[in-house]
Amino acid sequence: MSSVVIITMLSLSCTALFIALVILLYRKFPLHLIYRSKIGLQEMFDAIGDPLIVIGDDFTVRRANRSYTDLIKASFPETVGQKCYTLLRGRTSPCKDCLLKESIVAGKTKEISRTDHPSGTGTISITFSPFMLSQSPDETSVIEHIRDITVLENLKHDLEIKNRSLAHTMKHLKEAQQNIRDELQLARRIQQGILPTAAPDTPHLKIAHMYHPVTDVGGDIYDFICYDSGHIGIFIGDASGHGLSAAFVGTISKMSLYNHGKKEIPVESLVSKINEDLINNVHTGHYLTCFWGIFNFEKRTFTFCRAGHPMPVQVKKDGTIHELTTPGTFIGILPGSVFSSATVPFEPGDRFYLFTDGIYEVDEPNTSGKHSLLGYDRFSSILASCNSVPFSKVMSHFRKTLGNYTYEDDYTLIAIETTGR
Repeated sequence: MSSVVIITMLSLSCTALFIALVILLYRKFPLHLIYRSKIGLQEMFDAIGDPLIVIGDDFTVRRANRSYTDLIKASFPETVGQKCYTLLRGRTSPCKDCLLKESIVAGKTKEISRTDHPSGTGTISITFSPFMLSQSPDETSVIEHIRDITVLENLKHDLEIKNRSLAHTMKHLKEAQQNIRDELQLARRIQQGILPTAAPDTPHLKIAHMYHPVTDVGGDIYDFICYDSGHIGIFIGDASGHGLSAAFVGTISKMSLYNHGKKEIPVESLVSKINEDLINNVHTGHYLTCFWGIFNFEKRTFTFCRAGHPMPVQVKKDGTIHELTTPGTFIGILPGSVFSSATVPFEPGDRFYLFTDGIYEVDEPNTSGKHSLLGYDRFSSILASCNSVPFSKVMSHFRKTLGNYTYEDDYTLIAIETTGR
């Protein structure tokens, strides 16, 4: 066999072997599938809205998505193989705030929370996430994720400005609130200064009282006027509203009482004078309910006038209740209002209770969660039941009895017991 034939046969054998090898590799790793996988990977990469690139530890870009090429205004071939700092910043060396190396060394994600946008306007954040290719375990790459946070930074800036403005406003508000508190404390001291600190010391009466404003100042007023050893006047009033406005009306009423009550005059005349003073000096629509009465110990009588005020009660020693009432509307609204007086006798041991409506216009919670109004009648019954309680303990008994109620209005209670002397 000639050498040419032998060479030809060997050549055909190698060709057949190569073809068989190619067929084997194609069956295991079809080229069209490899091609498709690369296209699919790039499509998934491009589907991400934020700019992404894969960078080697030498800052060379290995892969980029469409958002990144749009950001740097370059094509894919112009991007791959270039240095990331050249593409993003036009630099010849890594960026000063770059954390790629730190991310690789630490093996953890690092983030630049904010840096200038490559366009020169706006702000971006950059996250570096290291990973190793399974084909090259000694080679580490980094996925660089860029987010445009310009809108967030603008919102943050606007929020900081508003927060500073709010802090400034809050500072002034706190100062104003402190000034209001100081003014209220001053008003409270003034109001307490015009209210009696103690009941008059007289052998004819035992007097106890309690005053409870729901705010720093209240609209309830009361007073005791001793004309002589045989005559003592008792006044109680309730201005409409709450707070400073009610306290203002109450203060004017107290000054009017002091001015016109220096000398004993008919009880209805005194109430008429207070009515005219309020009409002449208060033009806000506020009004006052009041009750004014004078004890005459020589005659053992109590003469009184009521102007729209809750009816005081006289509780006899046997527990019988007598409501003290006369016709007459509240004062401070109608000029020339006519008021009437009435007189009741009393005996040693009788008790008189004068109060404002805030003490009985309250809800009492029960176990079912519902609320029931205390009301005037039930409160009068409580007063009558106190006859068995020593007078020195009447007020503490009231506080204990009414402890379950929640009060939303000022209230005043004056308890009086007549003696035999």
